[in-house]
Amino acid sequence: MAPRILTAALWIAVSTSAQTFEALSVKPAESGTGQLSTKGGPGTSDPGRIDYRNIMLKRVLLRAYDMKNYQIVGPDWLDTLRFDVLATLPGSATNEQFQAMLRDLLATRFKMAAHRETREMPIYKLVLAKGGAKIQPDGASQTQEEQLASIRPVDGRDGFPVLSLAAPGLVIEGRNGRVRVTARAATMAKFADVLSGQTGRAVVDSTGLAGSYNFVLYYAADDPGAAGSAENTIFGALPEQLGLRLEAHKGPVDLLVIDHIEKVPSGN
Repeated sequence: MAPRILTAALWIAVSTSAQTFEALSVKPAESGTGQLSTKGGPGTSDPGRIDYRNIMLKRVLLRAYDMKNYQIVGPDWLDTLRFDVLATLPGSATNEQFQAMLRDLLATRFKMAAHRETREMPIYKLVLAKGGAKIQPDGASQTQEEQLASIRPVDGRDGFPVLSLAAPGLVIEGRNGRVRVTARAATMAKFADVLSGQTGRAVVDSTGLAGSYNFVLYYAADDPGAAGSAENTIFGALPEQLGLRLEAHKGPVDLLVIDHIEKVPSGN
């Protein structure tokens, strides 16, 4: 049964007079496969240009609309067809201006039309497990350092590179079928947001835990007992390691629904 639509659809009209890239090339990736590479843009060491290679259009949509993967409803090829996107933009462009440029790219080069709607869908609530939370409140003063994390090129006892968080945040790493989530001064709301990306569903913080916390979580990227993985899945690891658990519910989820989008970009 299709998820119930809770609110009327809001059609998204992308203005062609929106702020645009100074120069832009969008073409199907030459190899059609290969390693994804995204370089440049606001907040990087090269803010005046972007060089995206072998990128799936879903990734562009997520960046342009600041949404999670489960919030995009569109054709399957958004996750498979790959493109090379090269562009220059004003070095002073803000992140919001950059997102507007990406939305204009989607409208003009791929003829995209879309609308927003809210549907009742399966979600998770992050709640306390039996026995309560096993995480430690962060007692350090907050810092505004720009460098979020530094990684030493040596492995620790857990098999992951030695990581040092210089500012509040969450870092997710994967290696050999295992995932490590390292948190410094992270709120439960932020952790729930990260879990949304890991579970493919919206996750709502219902722990009742205020403040910020430090913790490390390990879990298997695949099913328990999978070859090369001794860790539990995220559903078993959360209560065992953090004293938290994911509880299945249904709730409203904001979506971006793609009504039309073309496979071949125009304008080159």
